[in-house]
Amino acid sequence: MNALVSYELLTAWFGSPANGITPEGGLYGTYINNTGADSVKGMIVQISTDKDNAVEIATEDSAVPIGVIYEDGAANGSPVKVVVYGKAQVLLKNNMDSYRGYWCGISDTQGRMIQSTAGPETLVELKRQIGHSLESKAGSTDILALVQLNFI
Repeated sequence: MNALVSYELLTAWFGSPANGITPEGGLYGTYINNTGADSVKGMIVQISTDKDNAVEIATEDSAVPIGVIYEDGAANGSPVKVVVYGKAQVLLKNNMDSYRGYWCGISDTQGRMIQSTAGPETLVELKRQIGHSLESKAGSTDILALVQLNFI
């Protein structure tokens, strides 16, 4: 059996060329960028409340994240790829370290993630979950860390 899968089979399986798989192993869908600016890779997003089929930056401590922007530079109002399942590079809150195996959730900074050794202890924290860290990185400014996404 050949392990290669054709593009036609993948697009038939996903239903549209607007959906696909990233090289990191994430599944993405295409939405309208309604963030108010060009897209920034790794920003956590939620469904837009004022535009159809669109995403906006997840608010501080959001309980309704749906994915992570996959690409830089998509203009506001243009299509943008958003990883909704699998592996994705996610922006850490500035000056926060990333550690393998840590729980990841929405931070108190729009569109950014925090990490913790302990899992969510309340229902509110559980709703802010985005997944679990797959790599360790030193904190600084605009650091991307690989996460296995697990939106609740």
